[in-house]
Amino acid sequence: MRSVPLIVAILFSLSAAFAGEIREFDIKTIERLGNELTRESQRPDRGATSPVRKRAKQTAIAALQGKLFNIHYDYVVLNDPDGSGFLVYALGGTKNPDEVVLAGHFRVTVSADGEKAERVDALSRSLLINNKKDVPAGSDVVAMHMAQIASSKPLETLIYTSNLTKMPIMVATPPNGQVWLVGNGKITKSTSKK
Repeated sequence: MRSVPLIVAILFSLSAAFAGEIREFDIKTIERLGNELTRESQRPDRGATSPVRKRAKQTAIAALQGKLFNIHYDYVVLNDPDGSGFLVYALGGTKNPDEVVLAGHFRVTVSADGEKAERVDALSRSLLINNKKDVPAGSDVVAMHMAQIASSKPLETLIYTSNLTKMPIMVATPPNGQVWLVGNGKITKSTSKK
């Protein structure tokens, strides 16, 4: 059928159009942010250590009204890599210890005074929850996988998720289905030839 190649081409062009709509960082910065997210998410204050950082968190929460999925969110405050303010992450989670939220997180860029949400980035187009029990009996989950269309590189939230679960994540990104391995706080590009 002649229409099948056309449909595939359209889908790849659409996924390429989605990539780049969010604020993207280089791999080294993504790794640093993901590892910082892991550390700060384990602290009771989650990075909201000063009045201005607490204000940044509240600003982000207000900016995300009506945008979040119907799951629990924790908010983590990091310094913006460009030094101009803060990045506040809304990290999705569930109460079920067998579930891992792979996609459904948000990032808000907040001004240095903590009062203005400068940008809201949905770090995925949908909610993706991996359940460790959704495997054949007698099997164990040793890695996770996903396709991500929000960025041409894996996001810092995947470093965070991989660190917390202590499992690698294979990620395919646009525009041509590049495959990446996220694990041990690092991102490695697949070297396989097509």
